[in-house]
Amino acid sequence: MKVCPICGSQNVSIIASELRRGTGLIYFCDECSHGFLENKIQDLKEYYKNVYRETYSHNAIEANTNAQEIFEVYFPHQSSRLKVIEPFLDTNTTVLEVGASSGQFLKHIEFKVDLVHAIELDENCYNFLTKEQKIEADCNYLEESKFSDNLYDVVCAFQVLEHTEIPGDFIKSLKKVCKKGGKIFIEVPNLNDPLISLWNIEEYKKFFYHDAHLHYFTESSLLRTLVASGFSKSNLNFHYTQDYNVLNHLNWIMNHRPQKDCSWGLNKINLLGNGKGDLDKWLSEELELLNEKYCAKLAGEKITSNILVEINNE
Repeated sequence: MKVCPICGSQNVSIIASELRRGTGLIYFCDECSHGFLENKIQDLKEYYKNVYRETYSHNAIEANTNAQEIFEVYFPHQSSRLKVIEPFLDTNTTVLEVGASSGQFLKHIEFKVDLVHAIELDENCYNFLTKEQKIEADCNYLEESKFSDNLYDVVCAFQVLEHTEIPGDFIKSLKKVCKKGGKIFIEVPNLNDPLISLWNIEEYKKFFYHDAHLHYFTESSLLRTLVASGFSKSNLNFHYTQDYNVLNHLNWIMNHRPQKDCSWGLNKINLLGNGKGDLDKWLSEELELLNEKYCAKLAGEKITSNILVEINNE
């Protein structure tokens, strides 16, 4: 019998048997509303050092990607994180990002704060961070890194927790390097993604679940994990953010397949006609307004693509 790694319940059922890449079953816990995949990766550190970026990318078809490409694609799309985090930054703030990828978030804030440090296991991204981005980084687990004895005002981990074998241990490692009175920000994909929970797109489920994500969090299971890691519920603030726009969702609803790459879904809606008149501009503006309302509705229902939790480290 399978046991939920978050609450220990055996009241679990299979919710997916087909993955985008890899093999395995995704289970759902009725007790804490957590999704999980049995760990099929023997050496996680080695996997994220060399293999992961050869397997997963921003392209729906091609798998392989590189640090420069990752930065160029995702640097323009940090606004939802910045909106939540920037109010807590000033020129005296020290920041650590764990799982910093190519530095697409840190490059937005590095000149607004006192210092930024990064942890990144992927070898290509680590080299890009240190050599190209000039960001001081370490390619070891946080506990084994040169930053392990530091204390920071702000500690961030975006789209990392779902990859960890024991989420509670990872959260405790973030807490250890955060100053008392500091902030920790953790972002995870939302198991209640709207293309699943609202639109019920079967083809998207096969795209959403894959072997690199060991955990699929809801607010309920994330809350339980954070409280078990030593945080009071009163010190947690959940933000619901939506990556992909209404055009991306319409594509899935109508065509039941992903777009070729993420640019149409992440970028501001800008449809280009033949240059005659301004109907293309008008339609783009109207669709962008609709997208803002749509994303606000999704956030109100807590069914956005991501959950970003703001933690007061009291």
